[in-house]
Amino acid sequence: MLRRLRIYFTGFGLGLIAVYLIFSKSDDRNLDIWTPSQRILEDIRNDSIFQESKALDCYQNCLKLSDDYMKELWTEGKTKSLNPGGDPYRYLISMANDDKHIEAEIEWQKGNSRTLISMRDMRNPIDCNCDQ
Repeated sequence: MLRRLRIYFTGFGLGLIAVYLIFSKSDDRNLDIWTPSQRILEDIRNDSIFQESKALDCYQNCLKLSDDYMKELWTEGKTKSLNPGGDPYRYLISMANDDKHIEAEIEWQKGNSRTLISMRDMRNPIDCNCDQ
């Protein structure tokens, strides 16, 4: 019986070491791409109609956001569902750094493109007249 346990735990330990070595090789791996928030952000990044919308361009110019900052917002932003399971879906994408705290409210009705409802800087409030 002890021999079986020793063999089992030896194999289990070797498996743990192998998993650690496989997943710790590269720091640039994005292992959380399958999470719901990352899937939402990926859908937003891949929606060309949304990315080229006049509202997004207006808010980007009004809030003085660079293309790099927008790319980081759609990659690293935190996602919150404003009406879980609702139709249409509403999401709040937010990201904060030293000088800005941007929140973007996005609406998505299945089968259609996403629509930017509003975008604001919580640290430096600016009134942007970007109504659609």
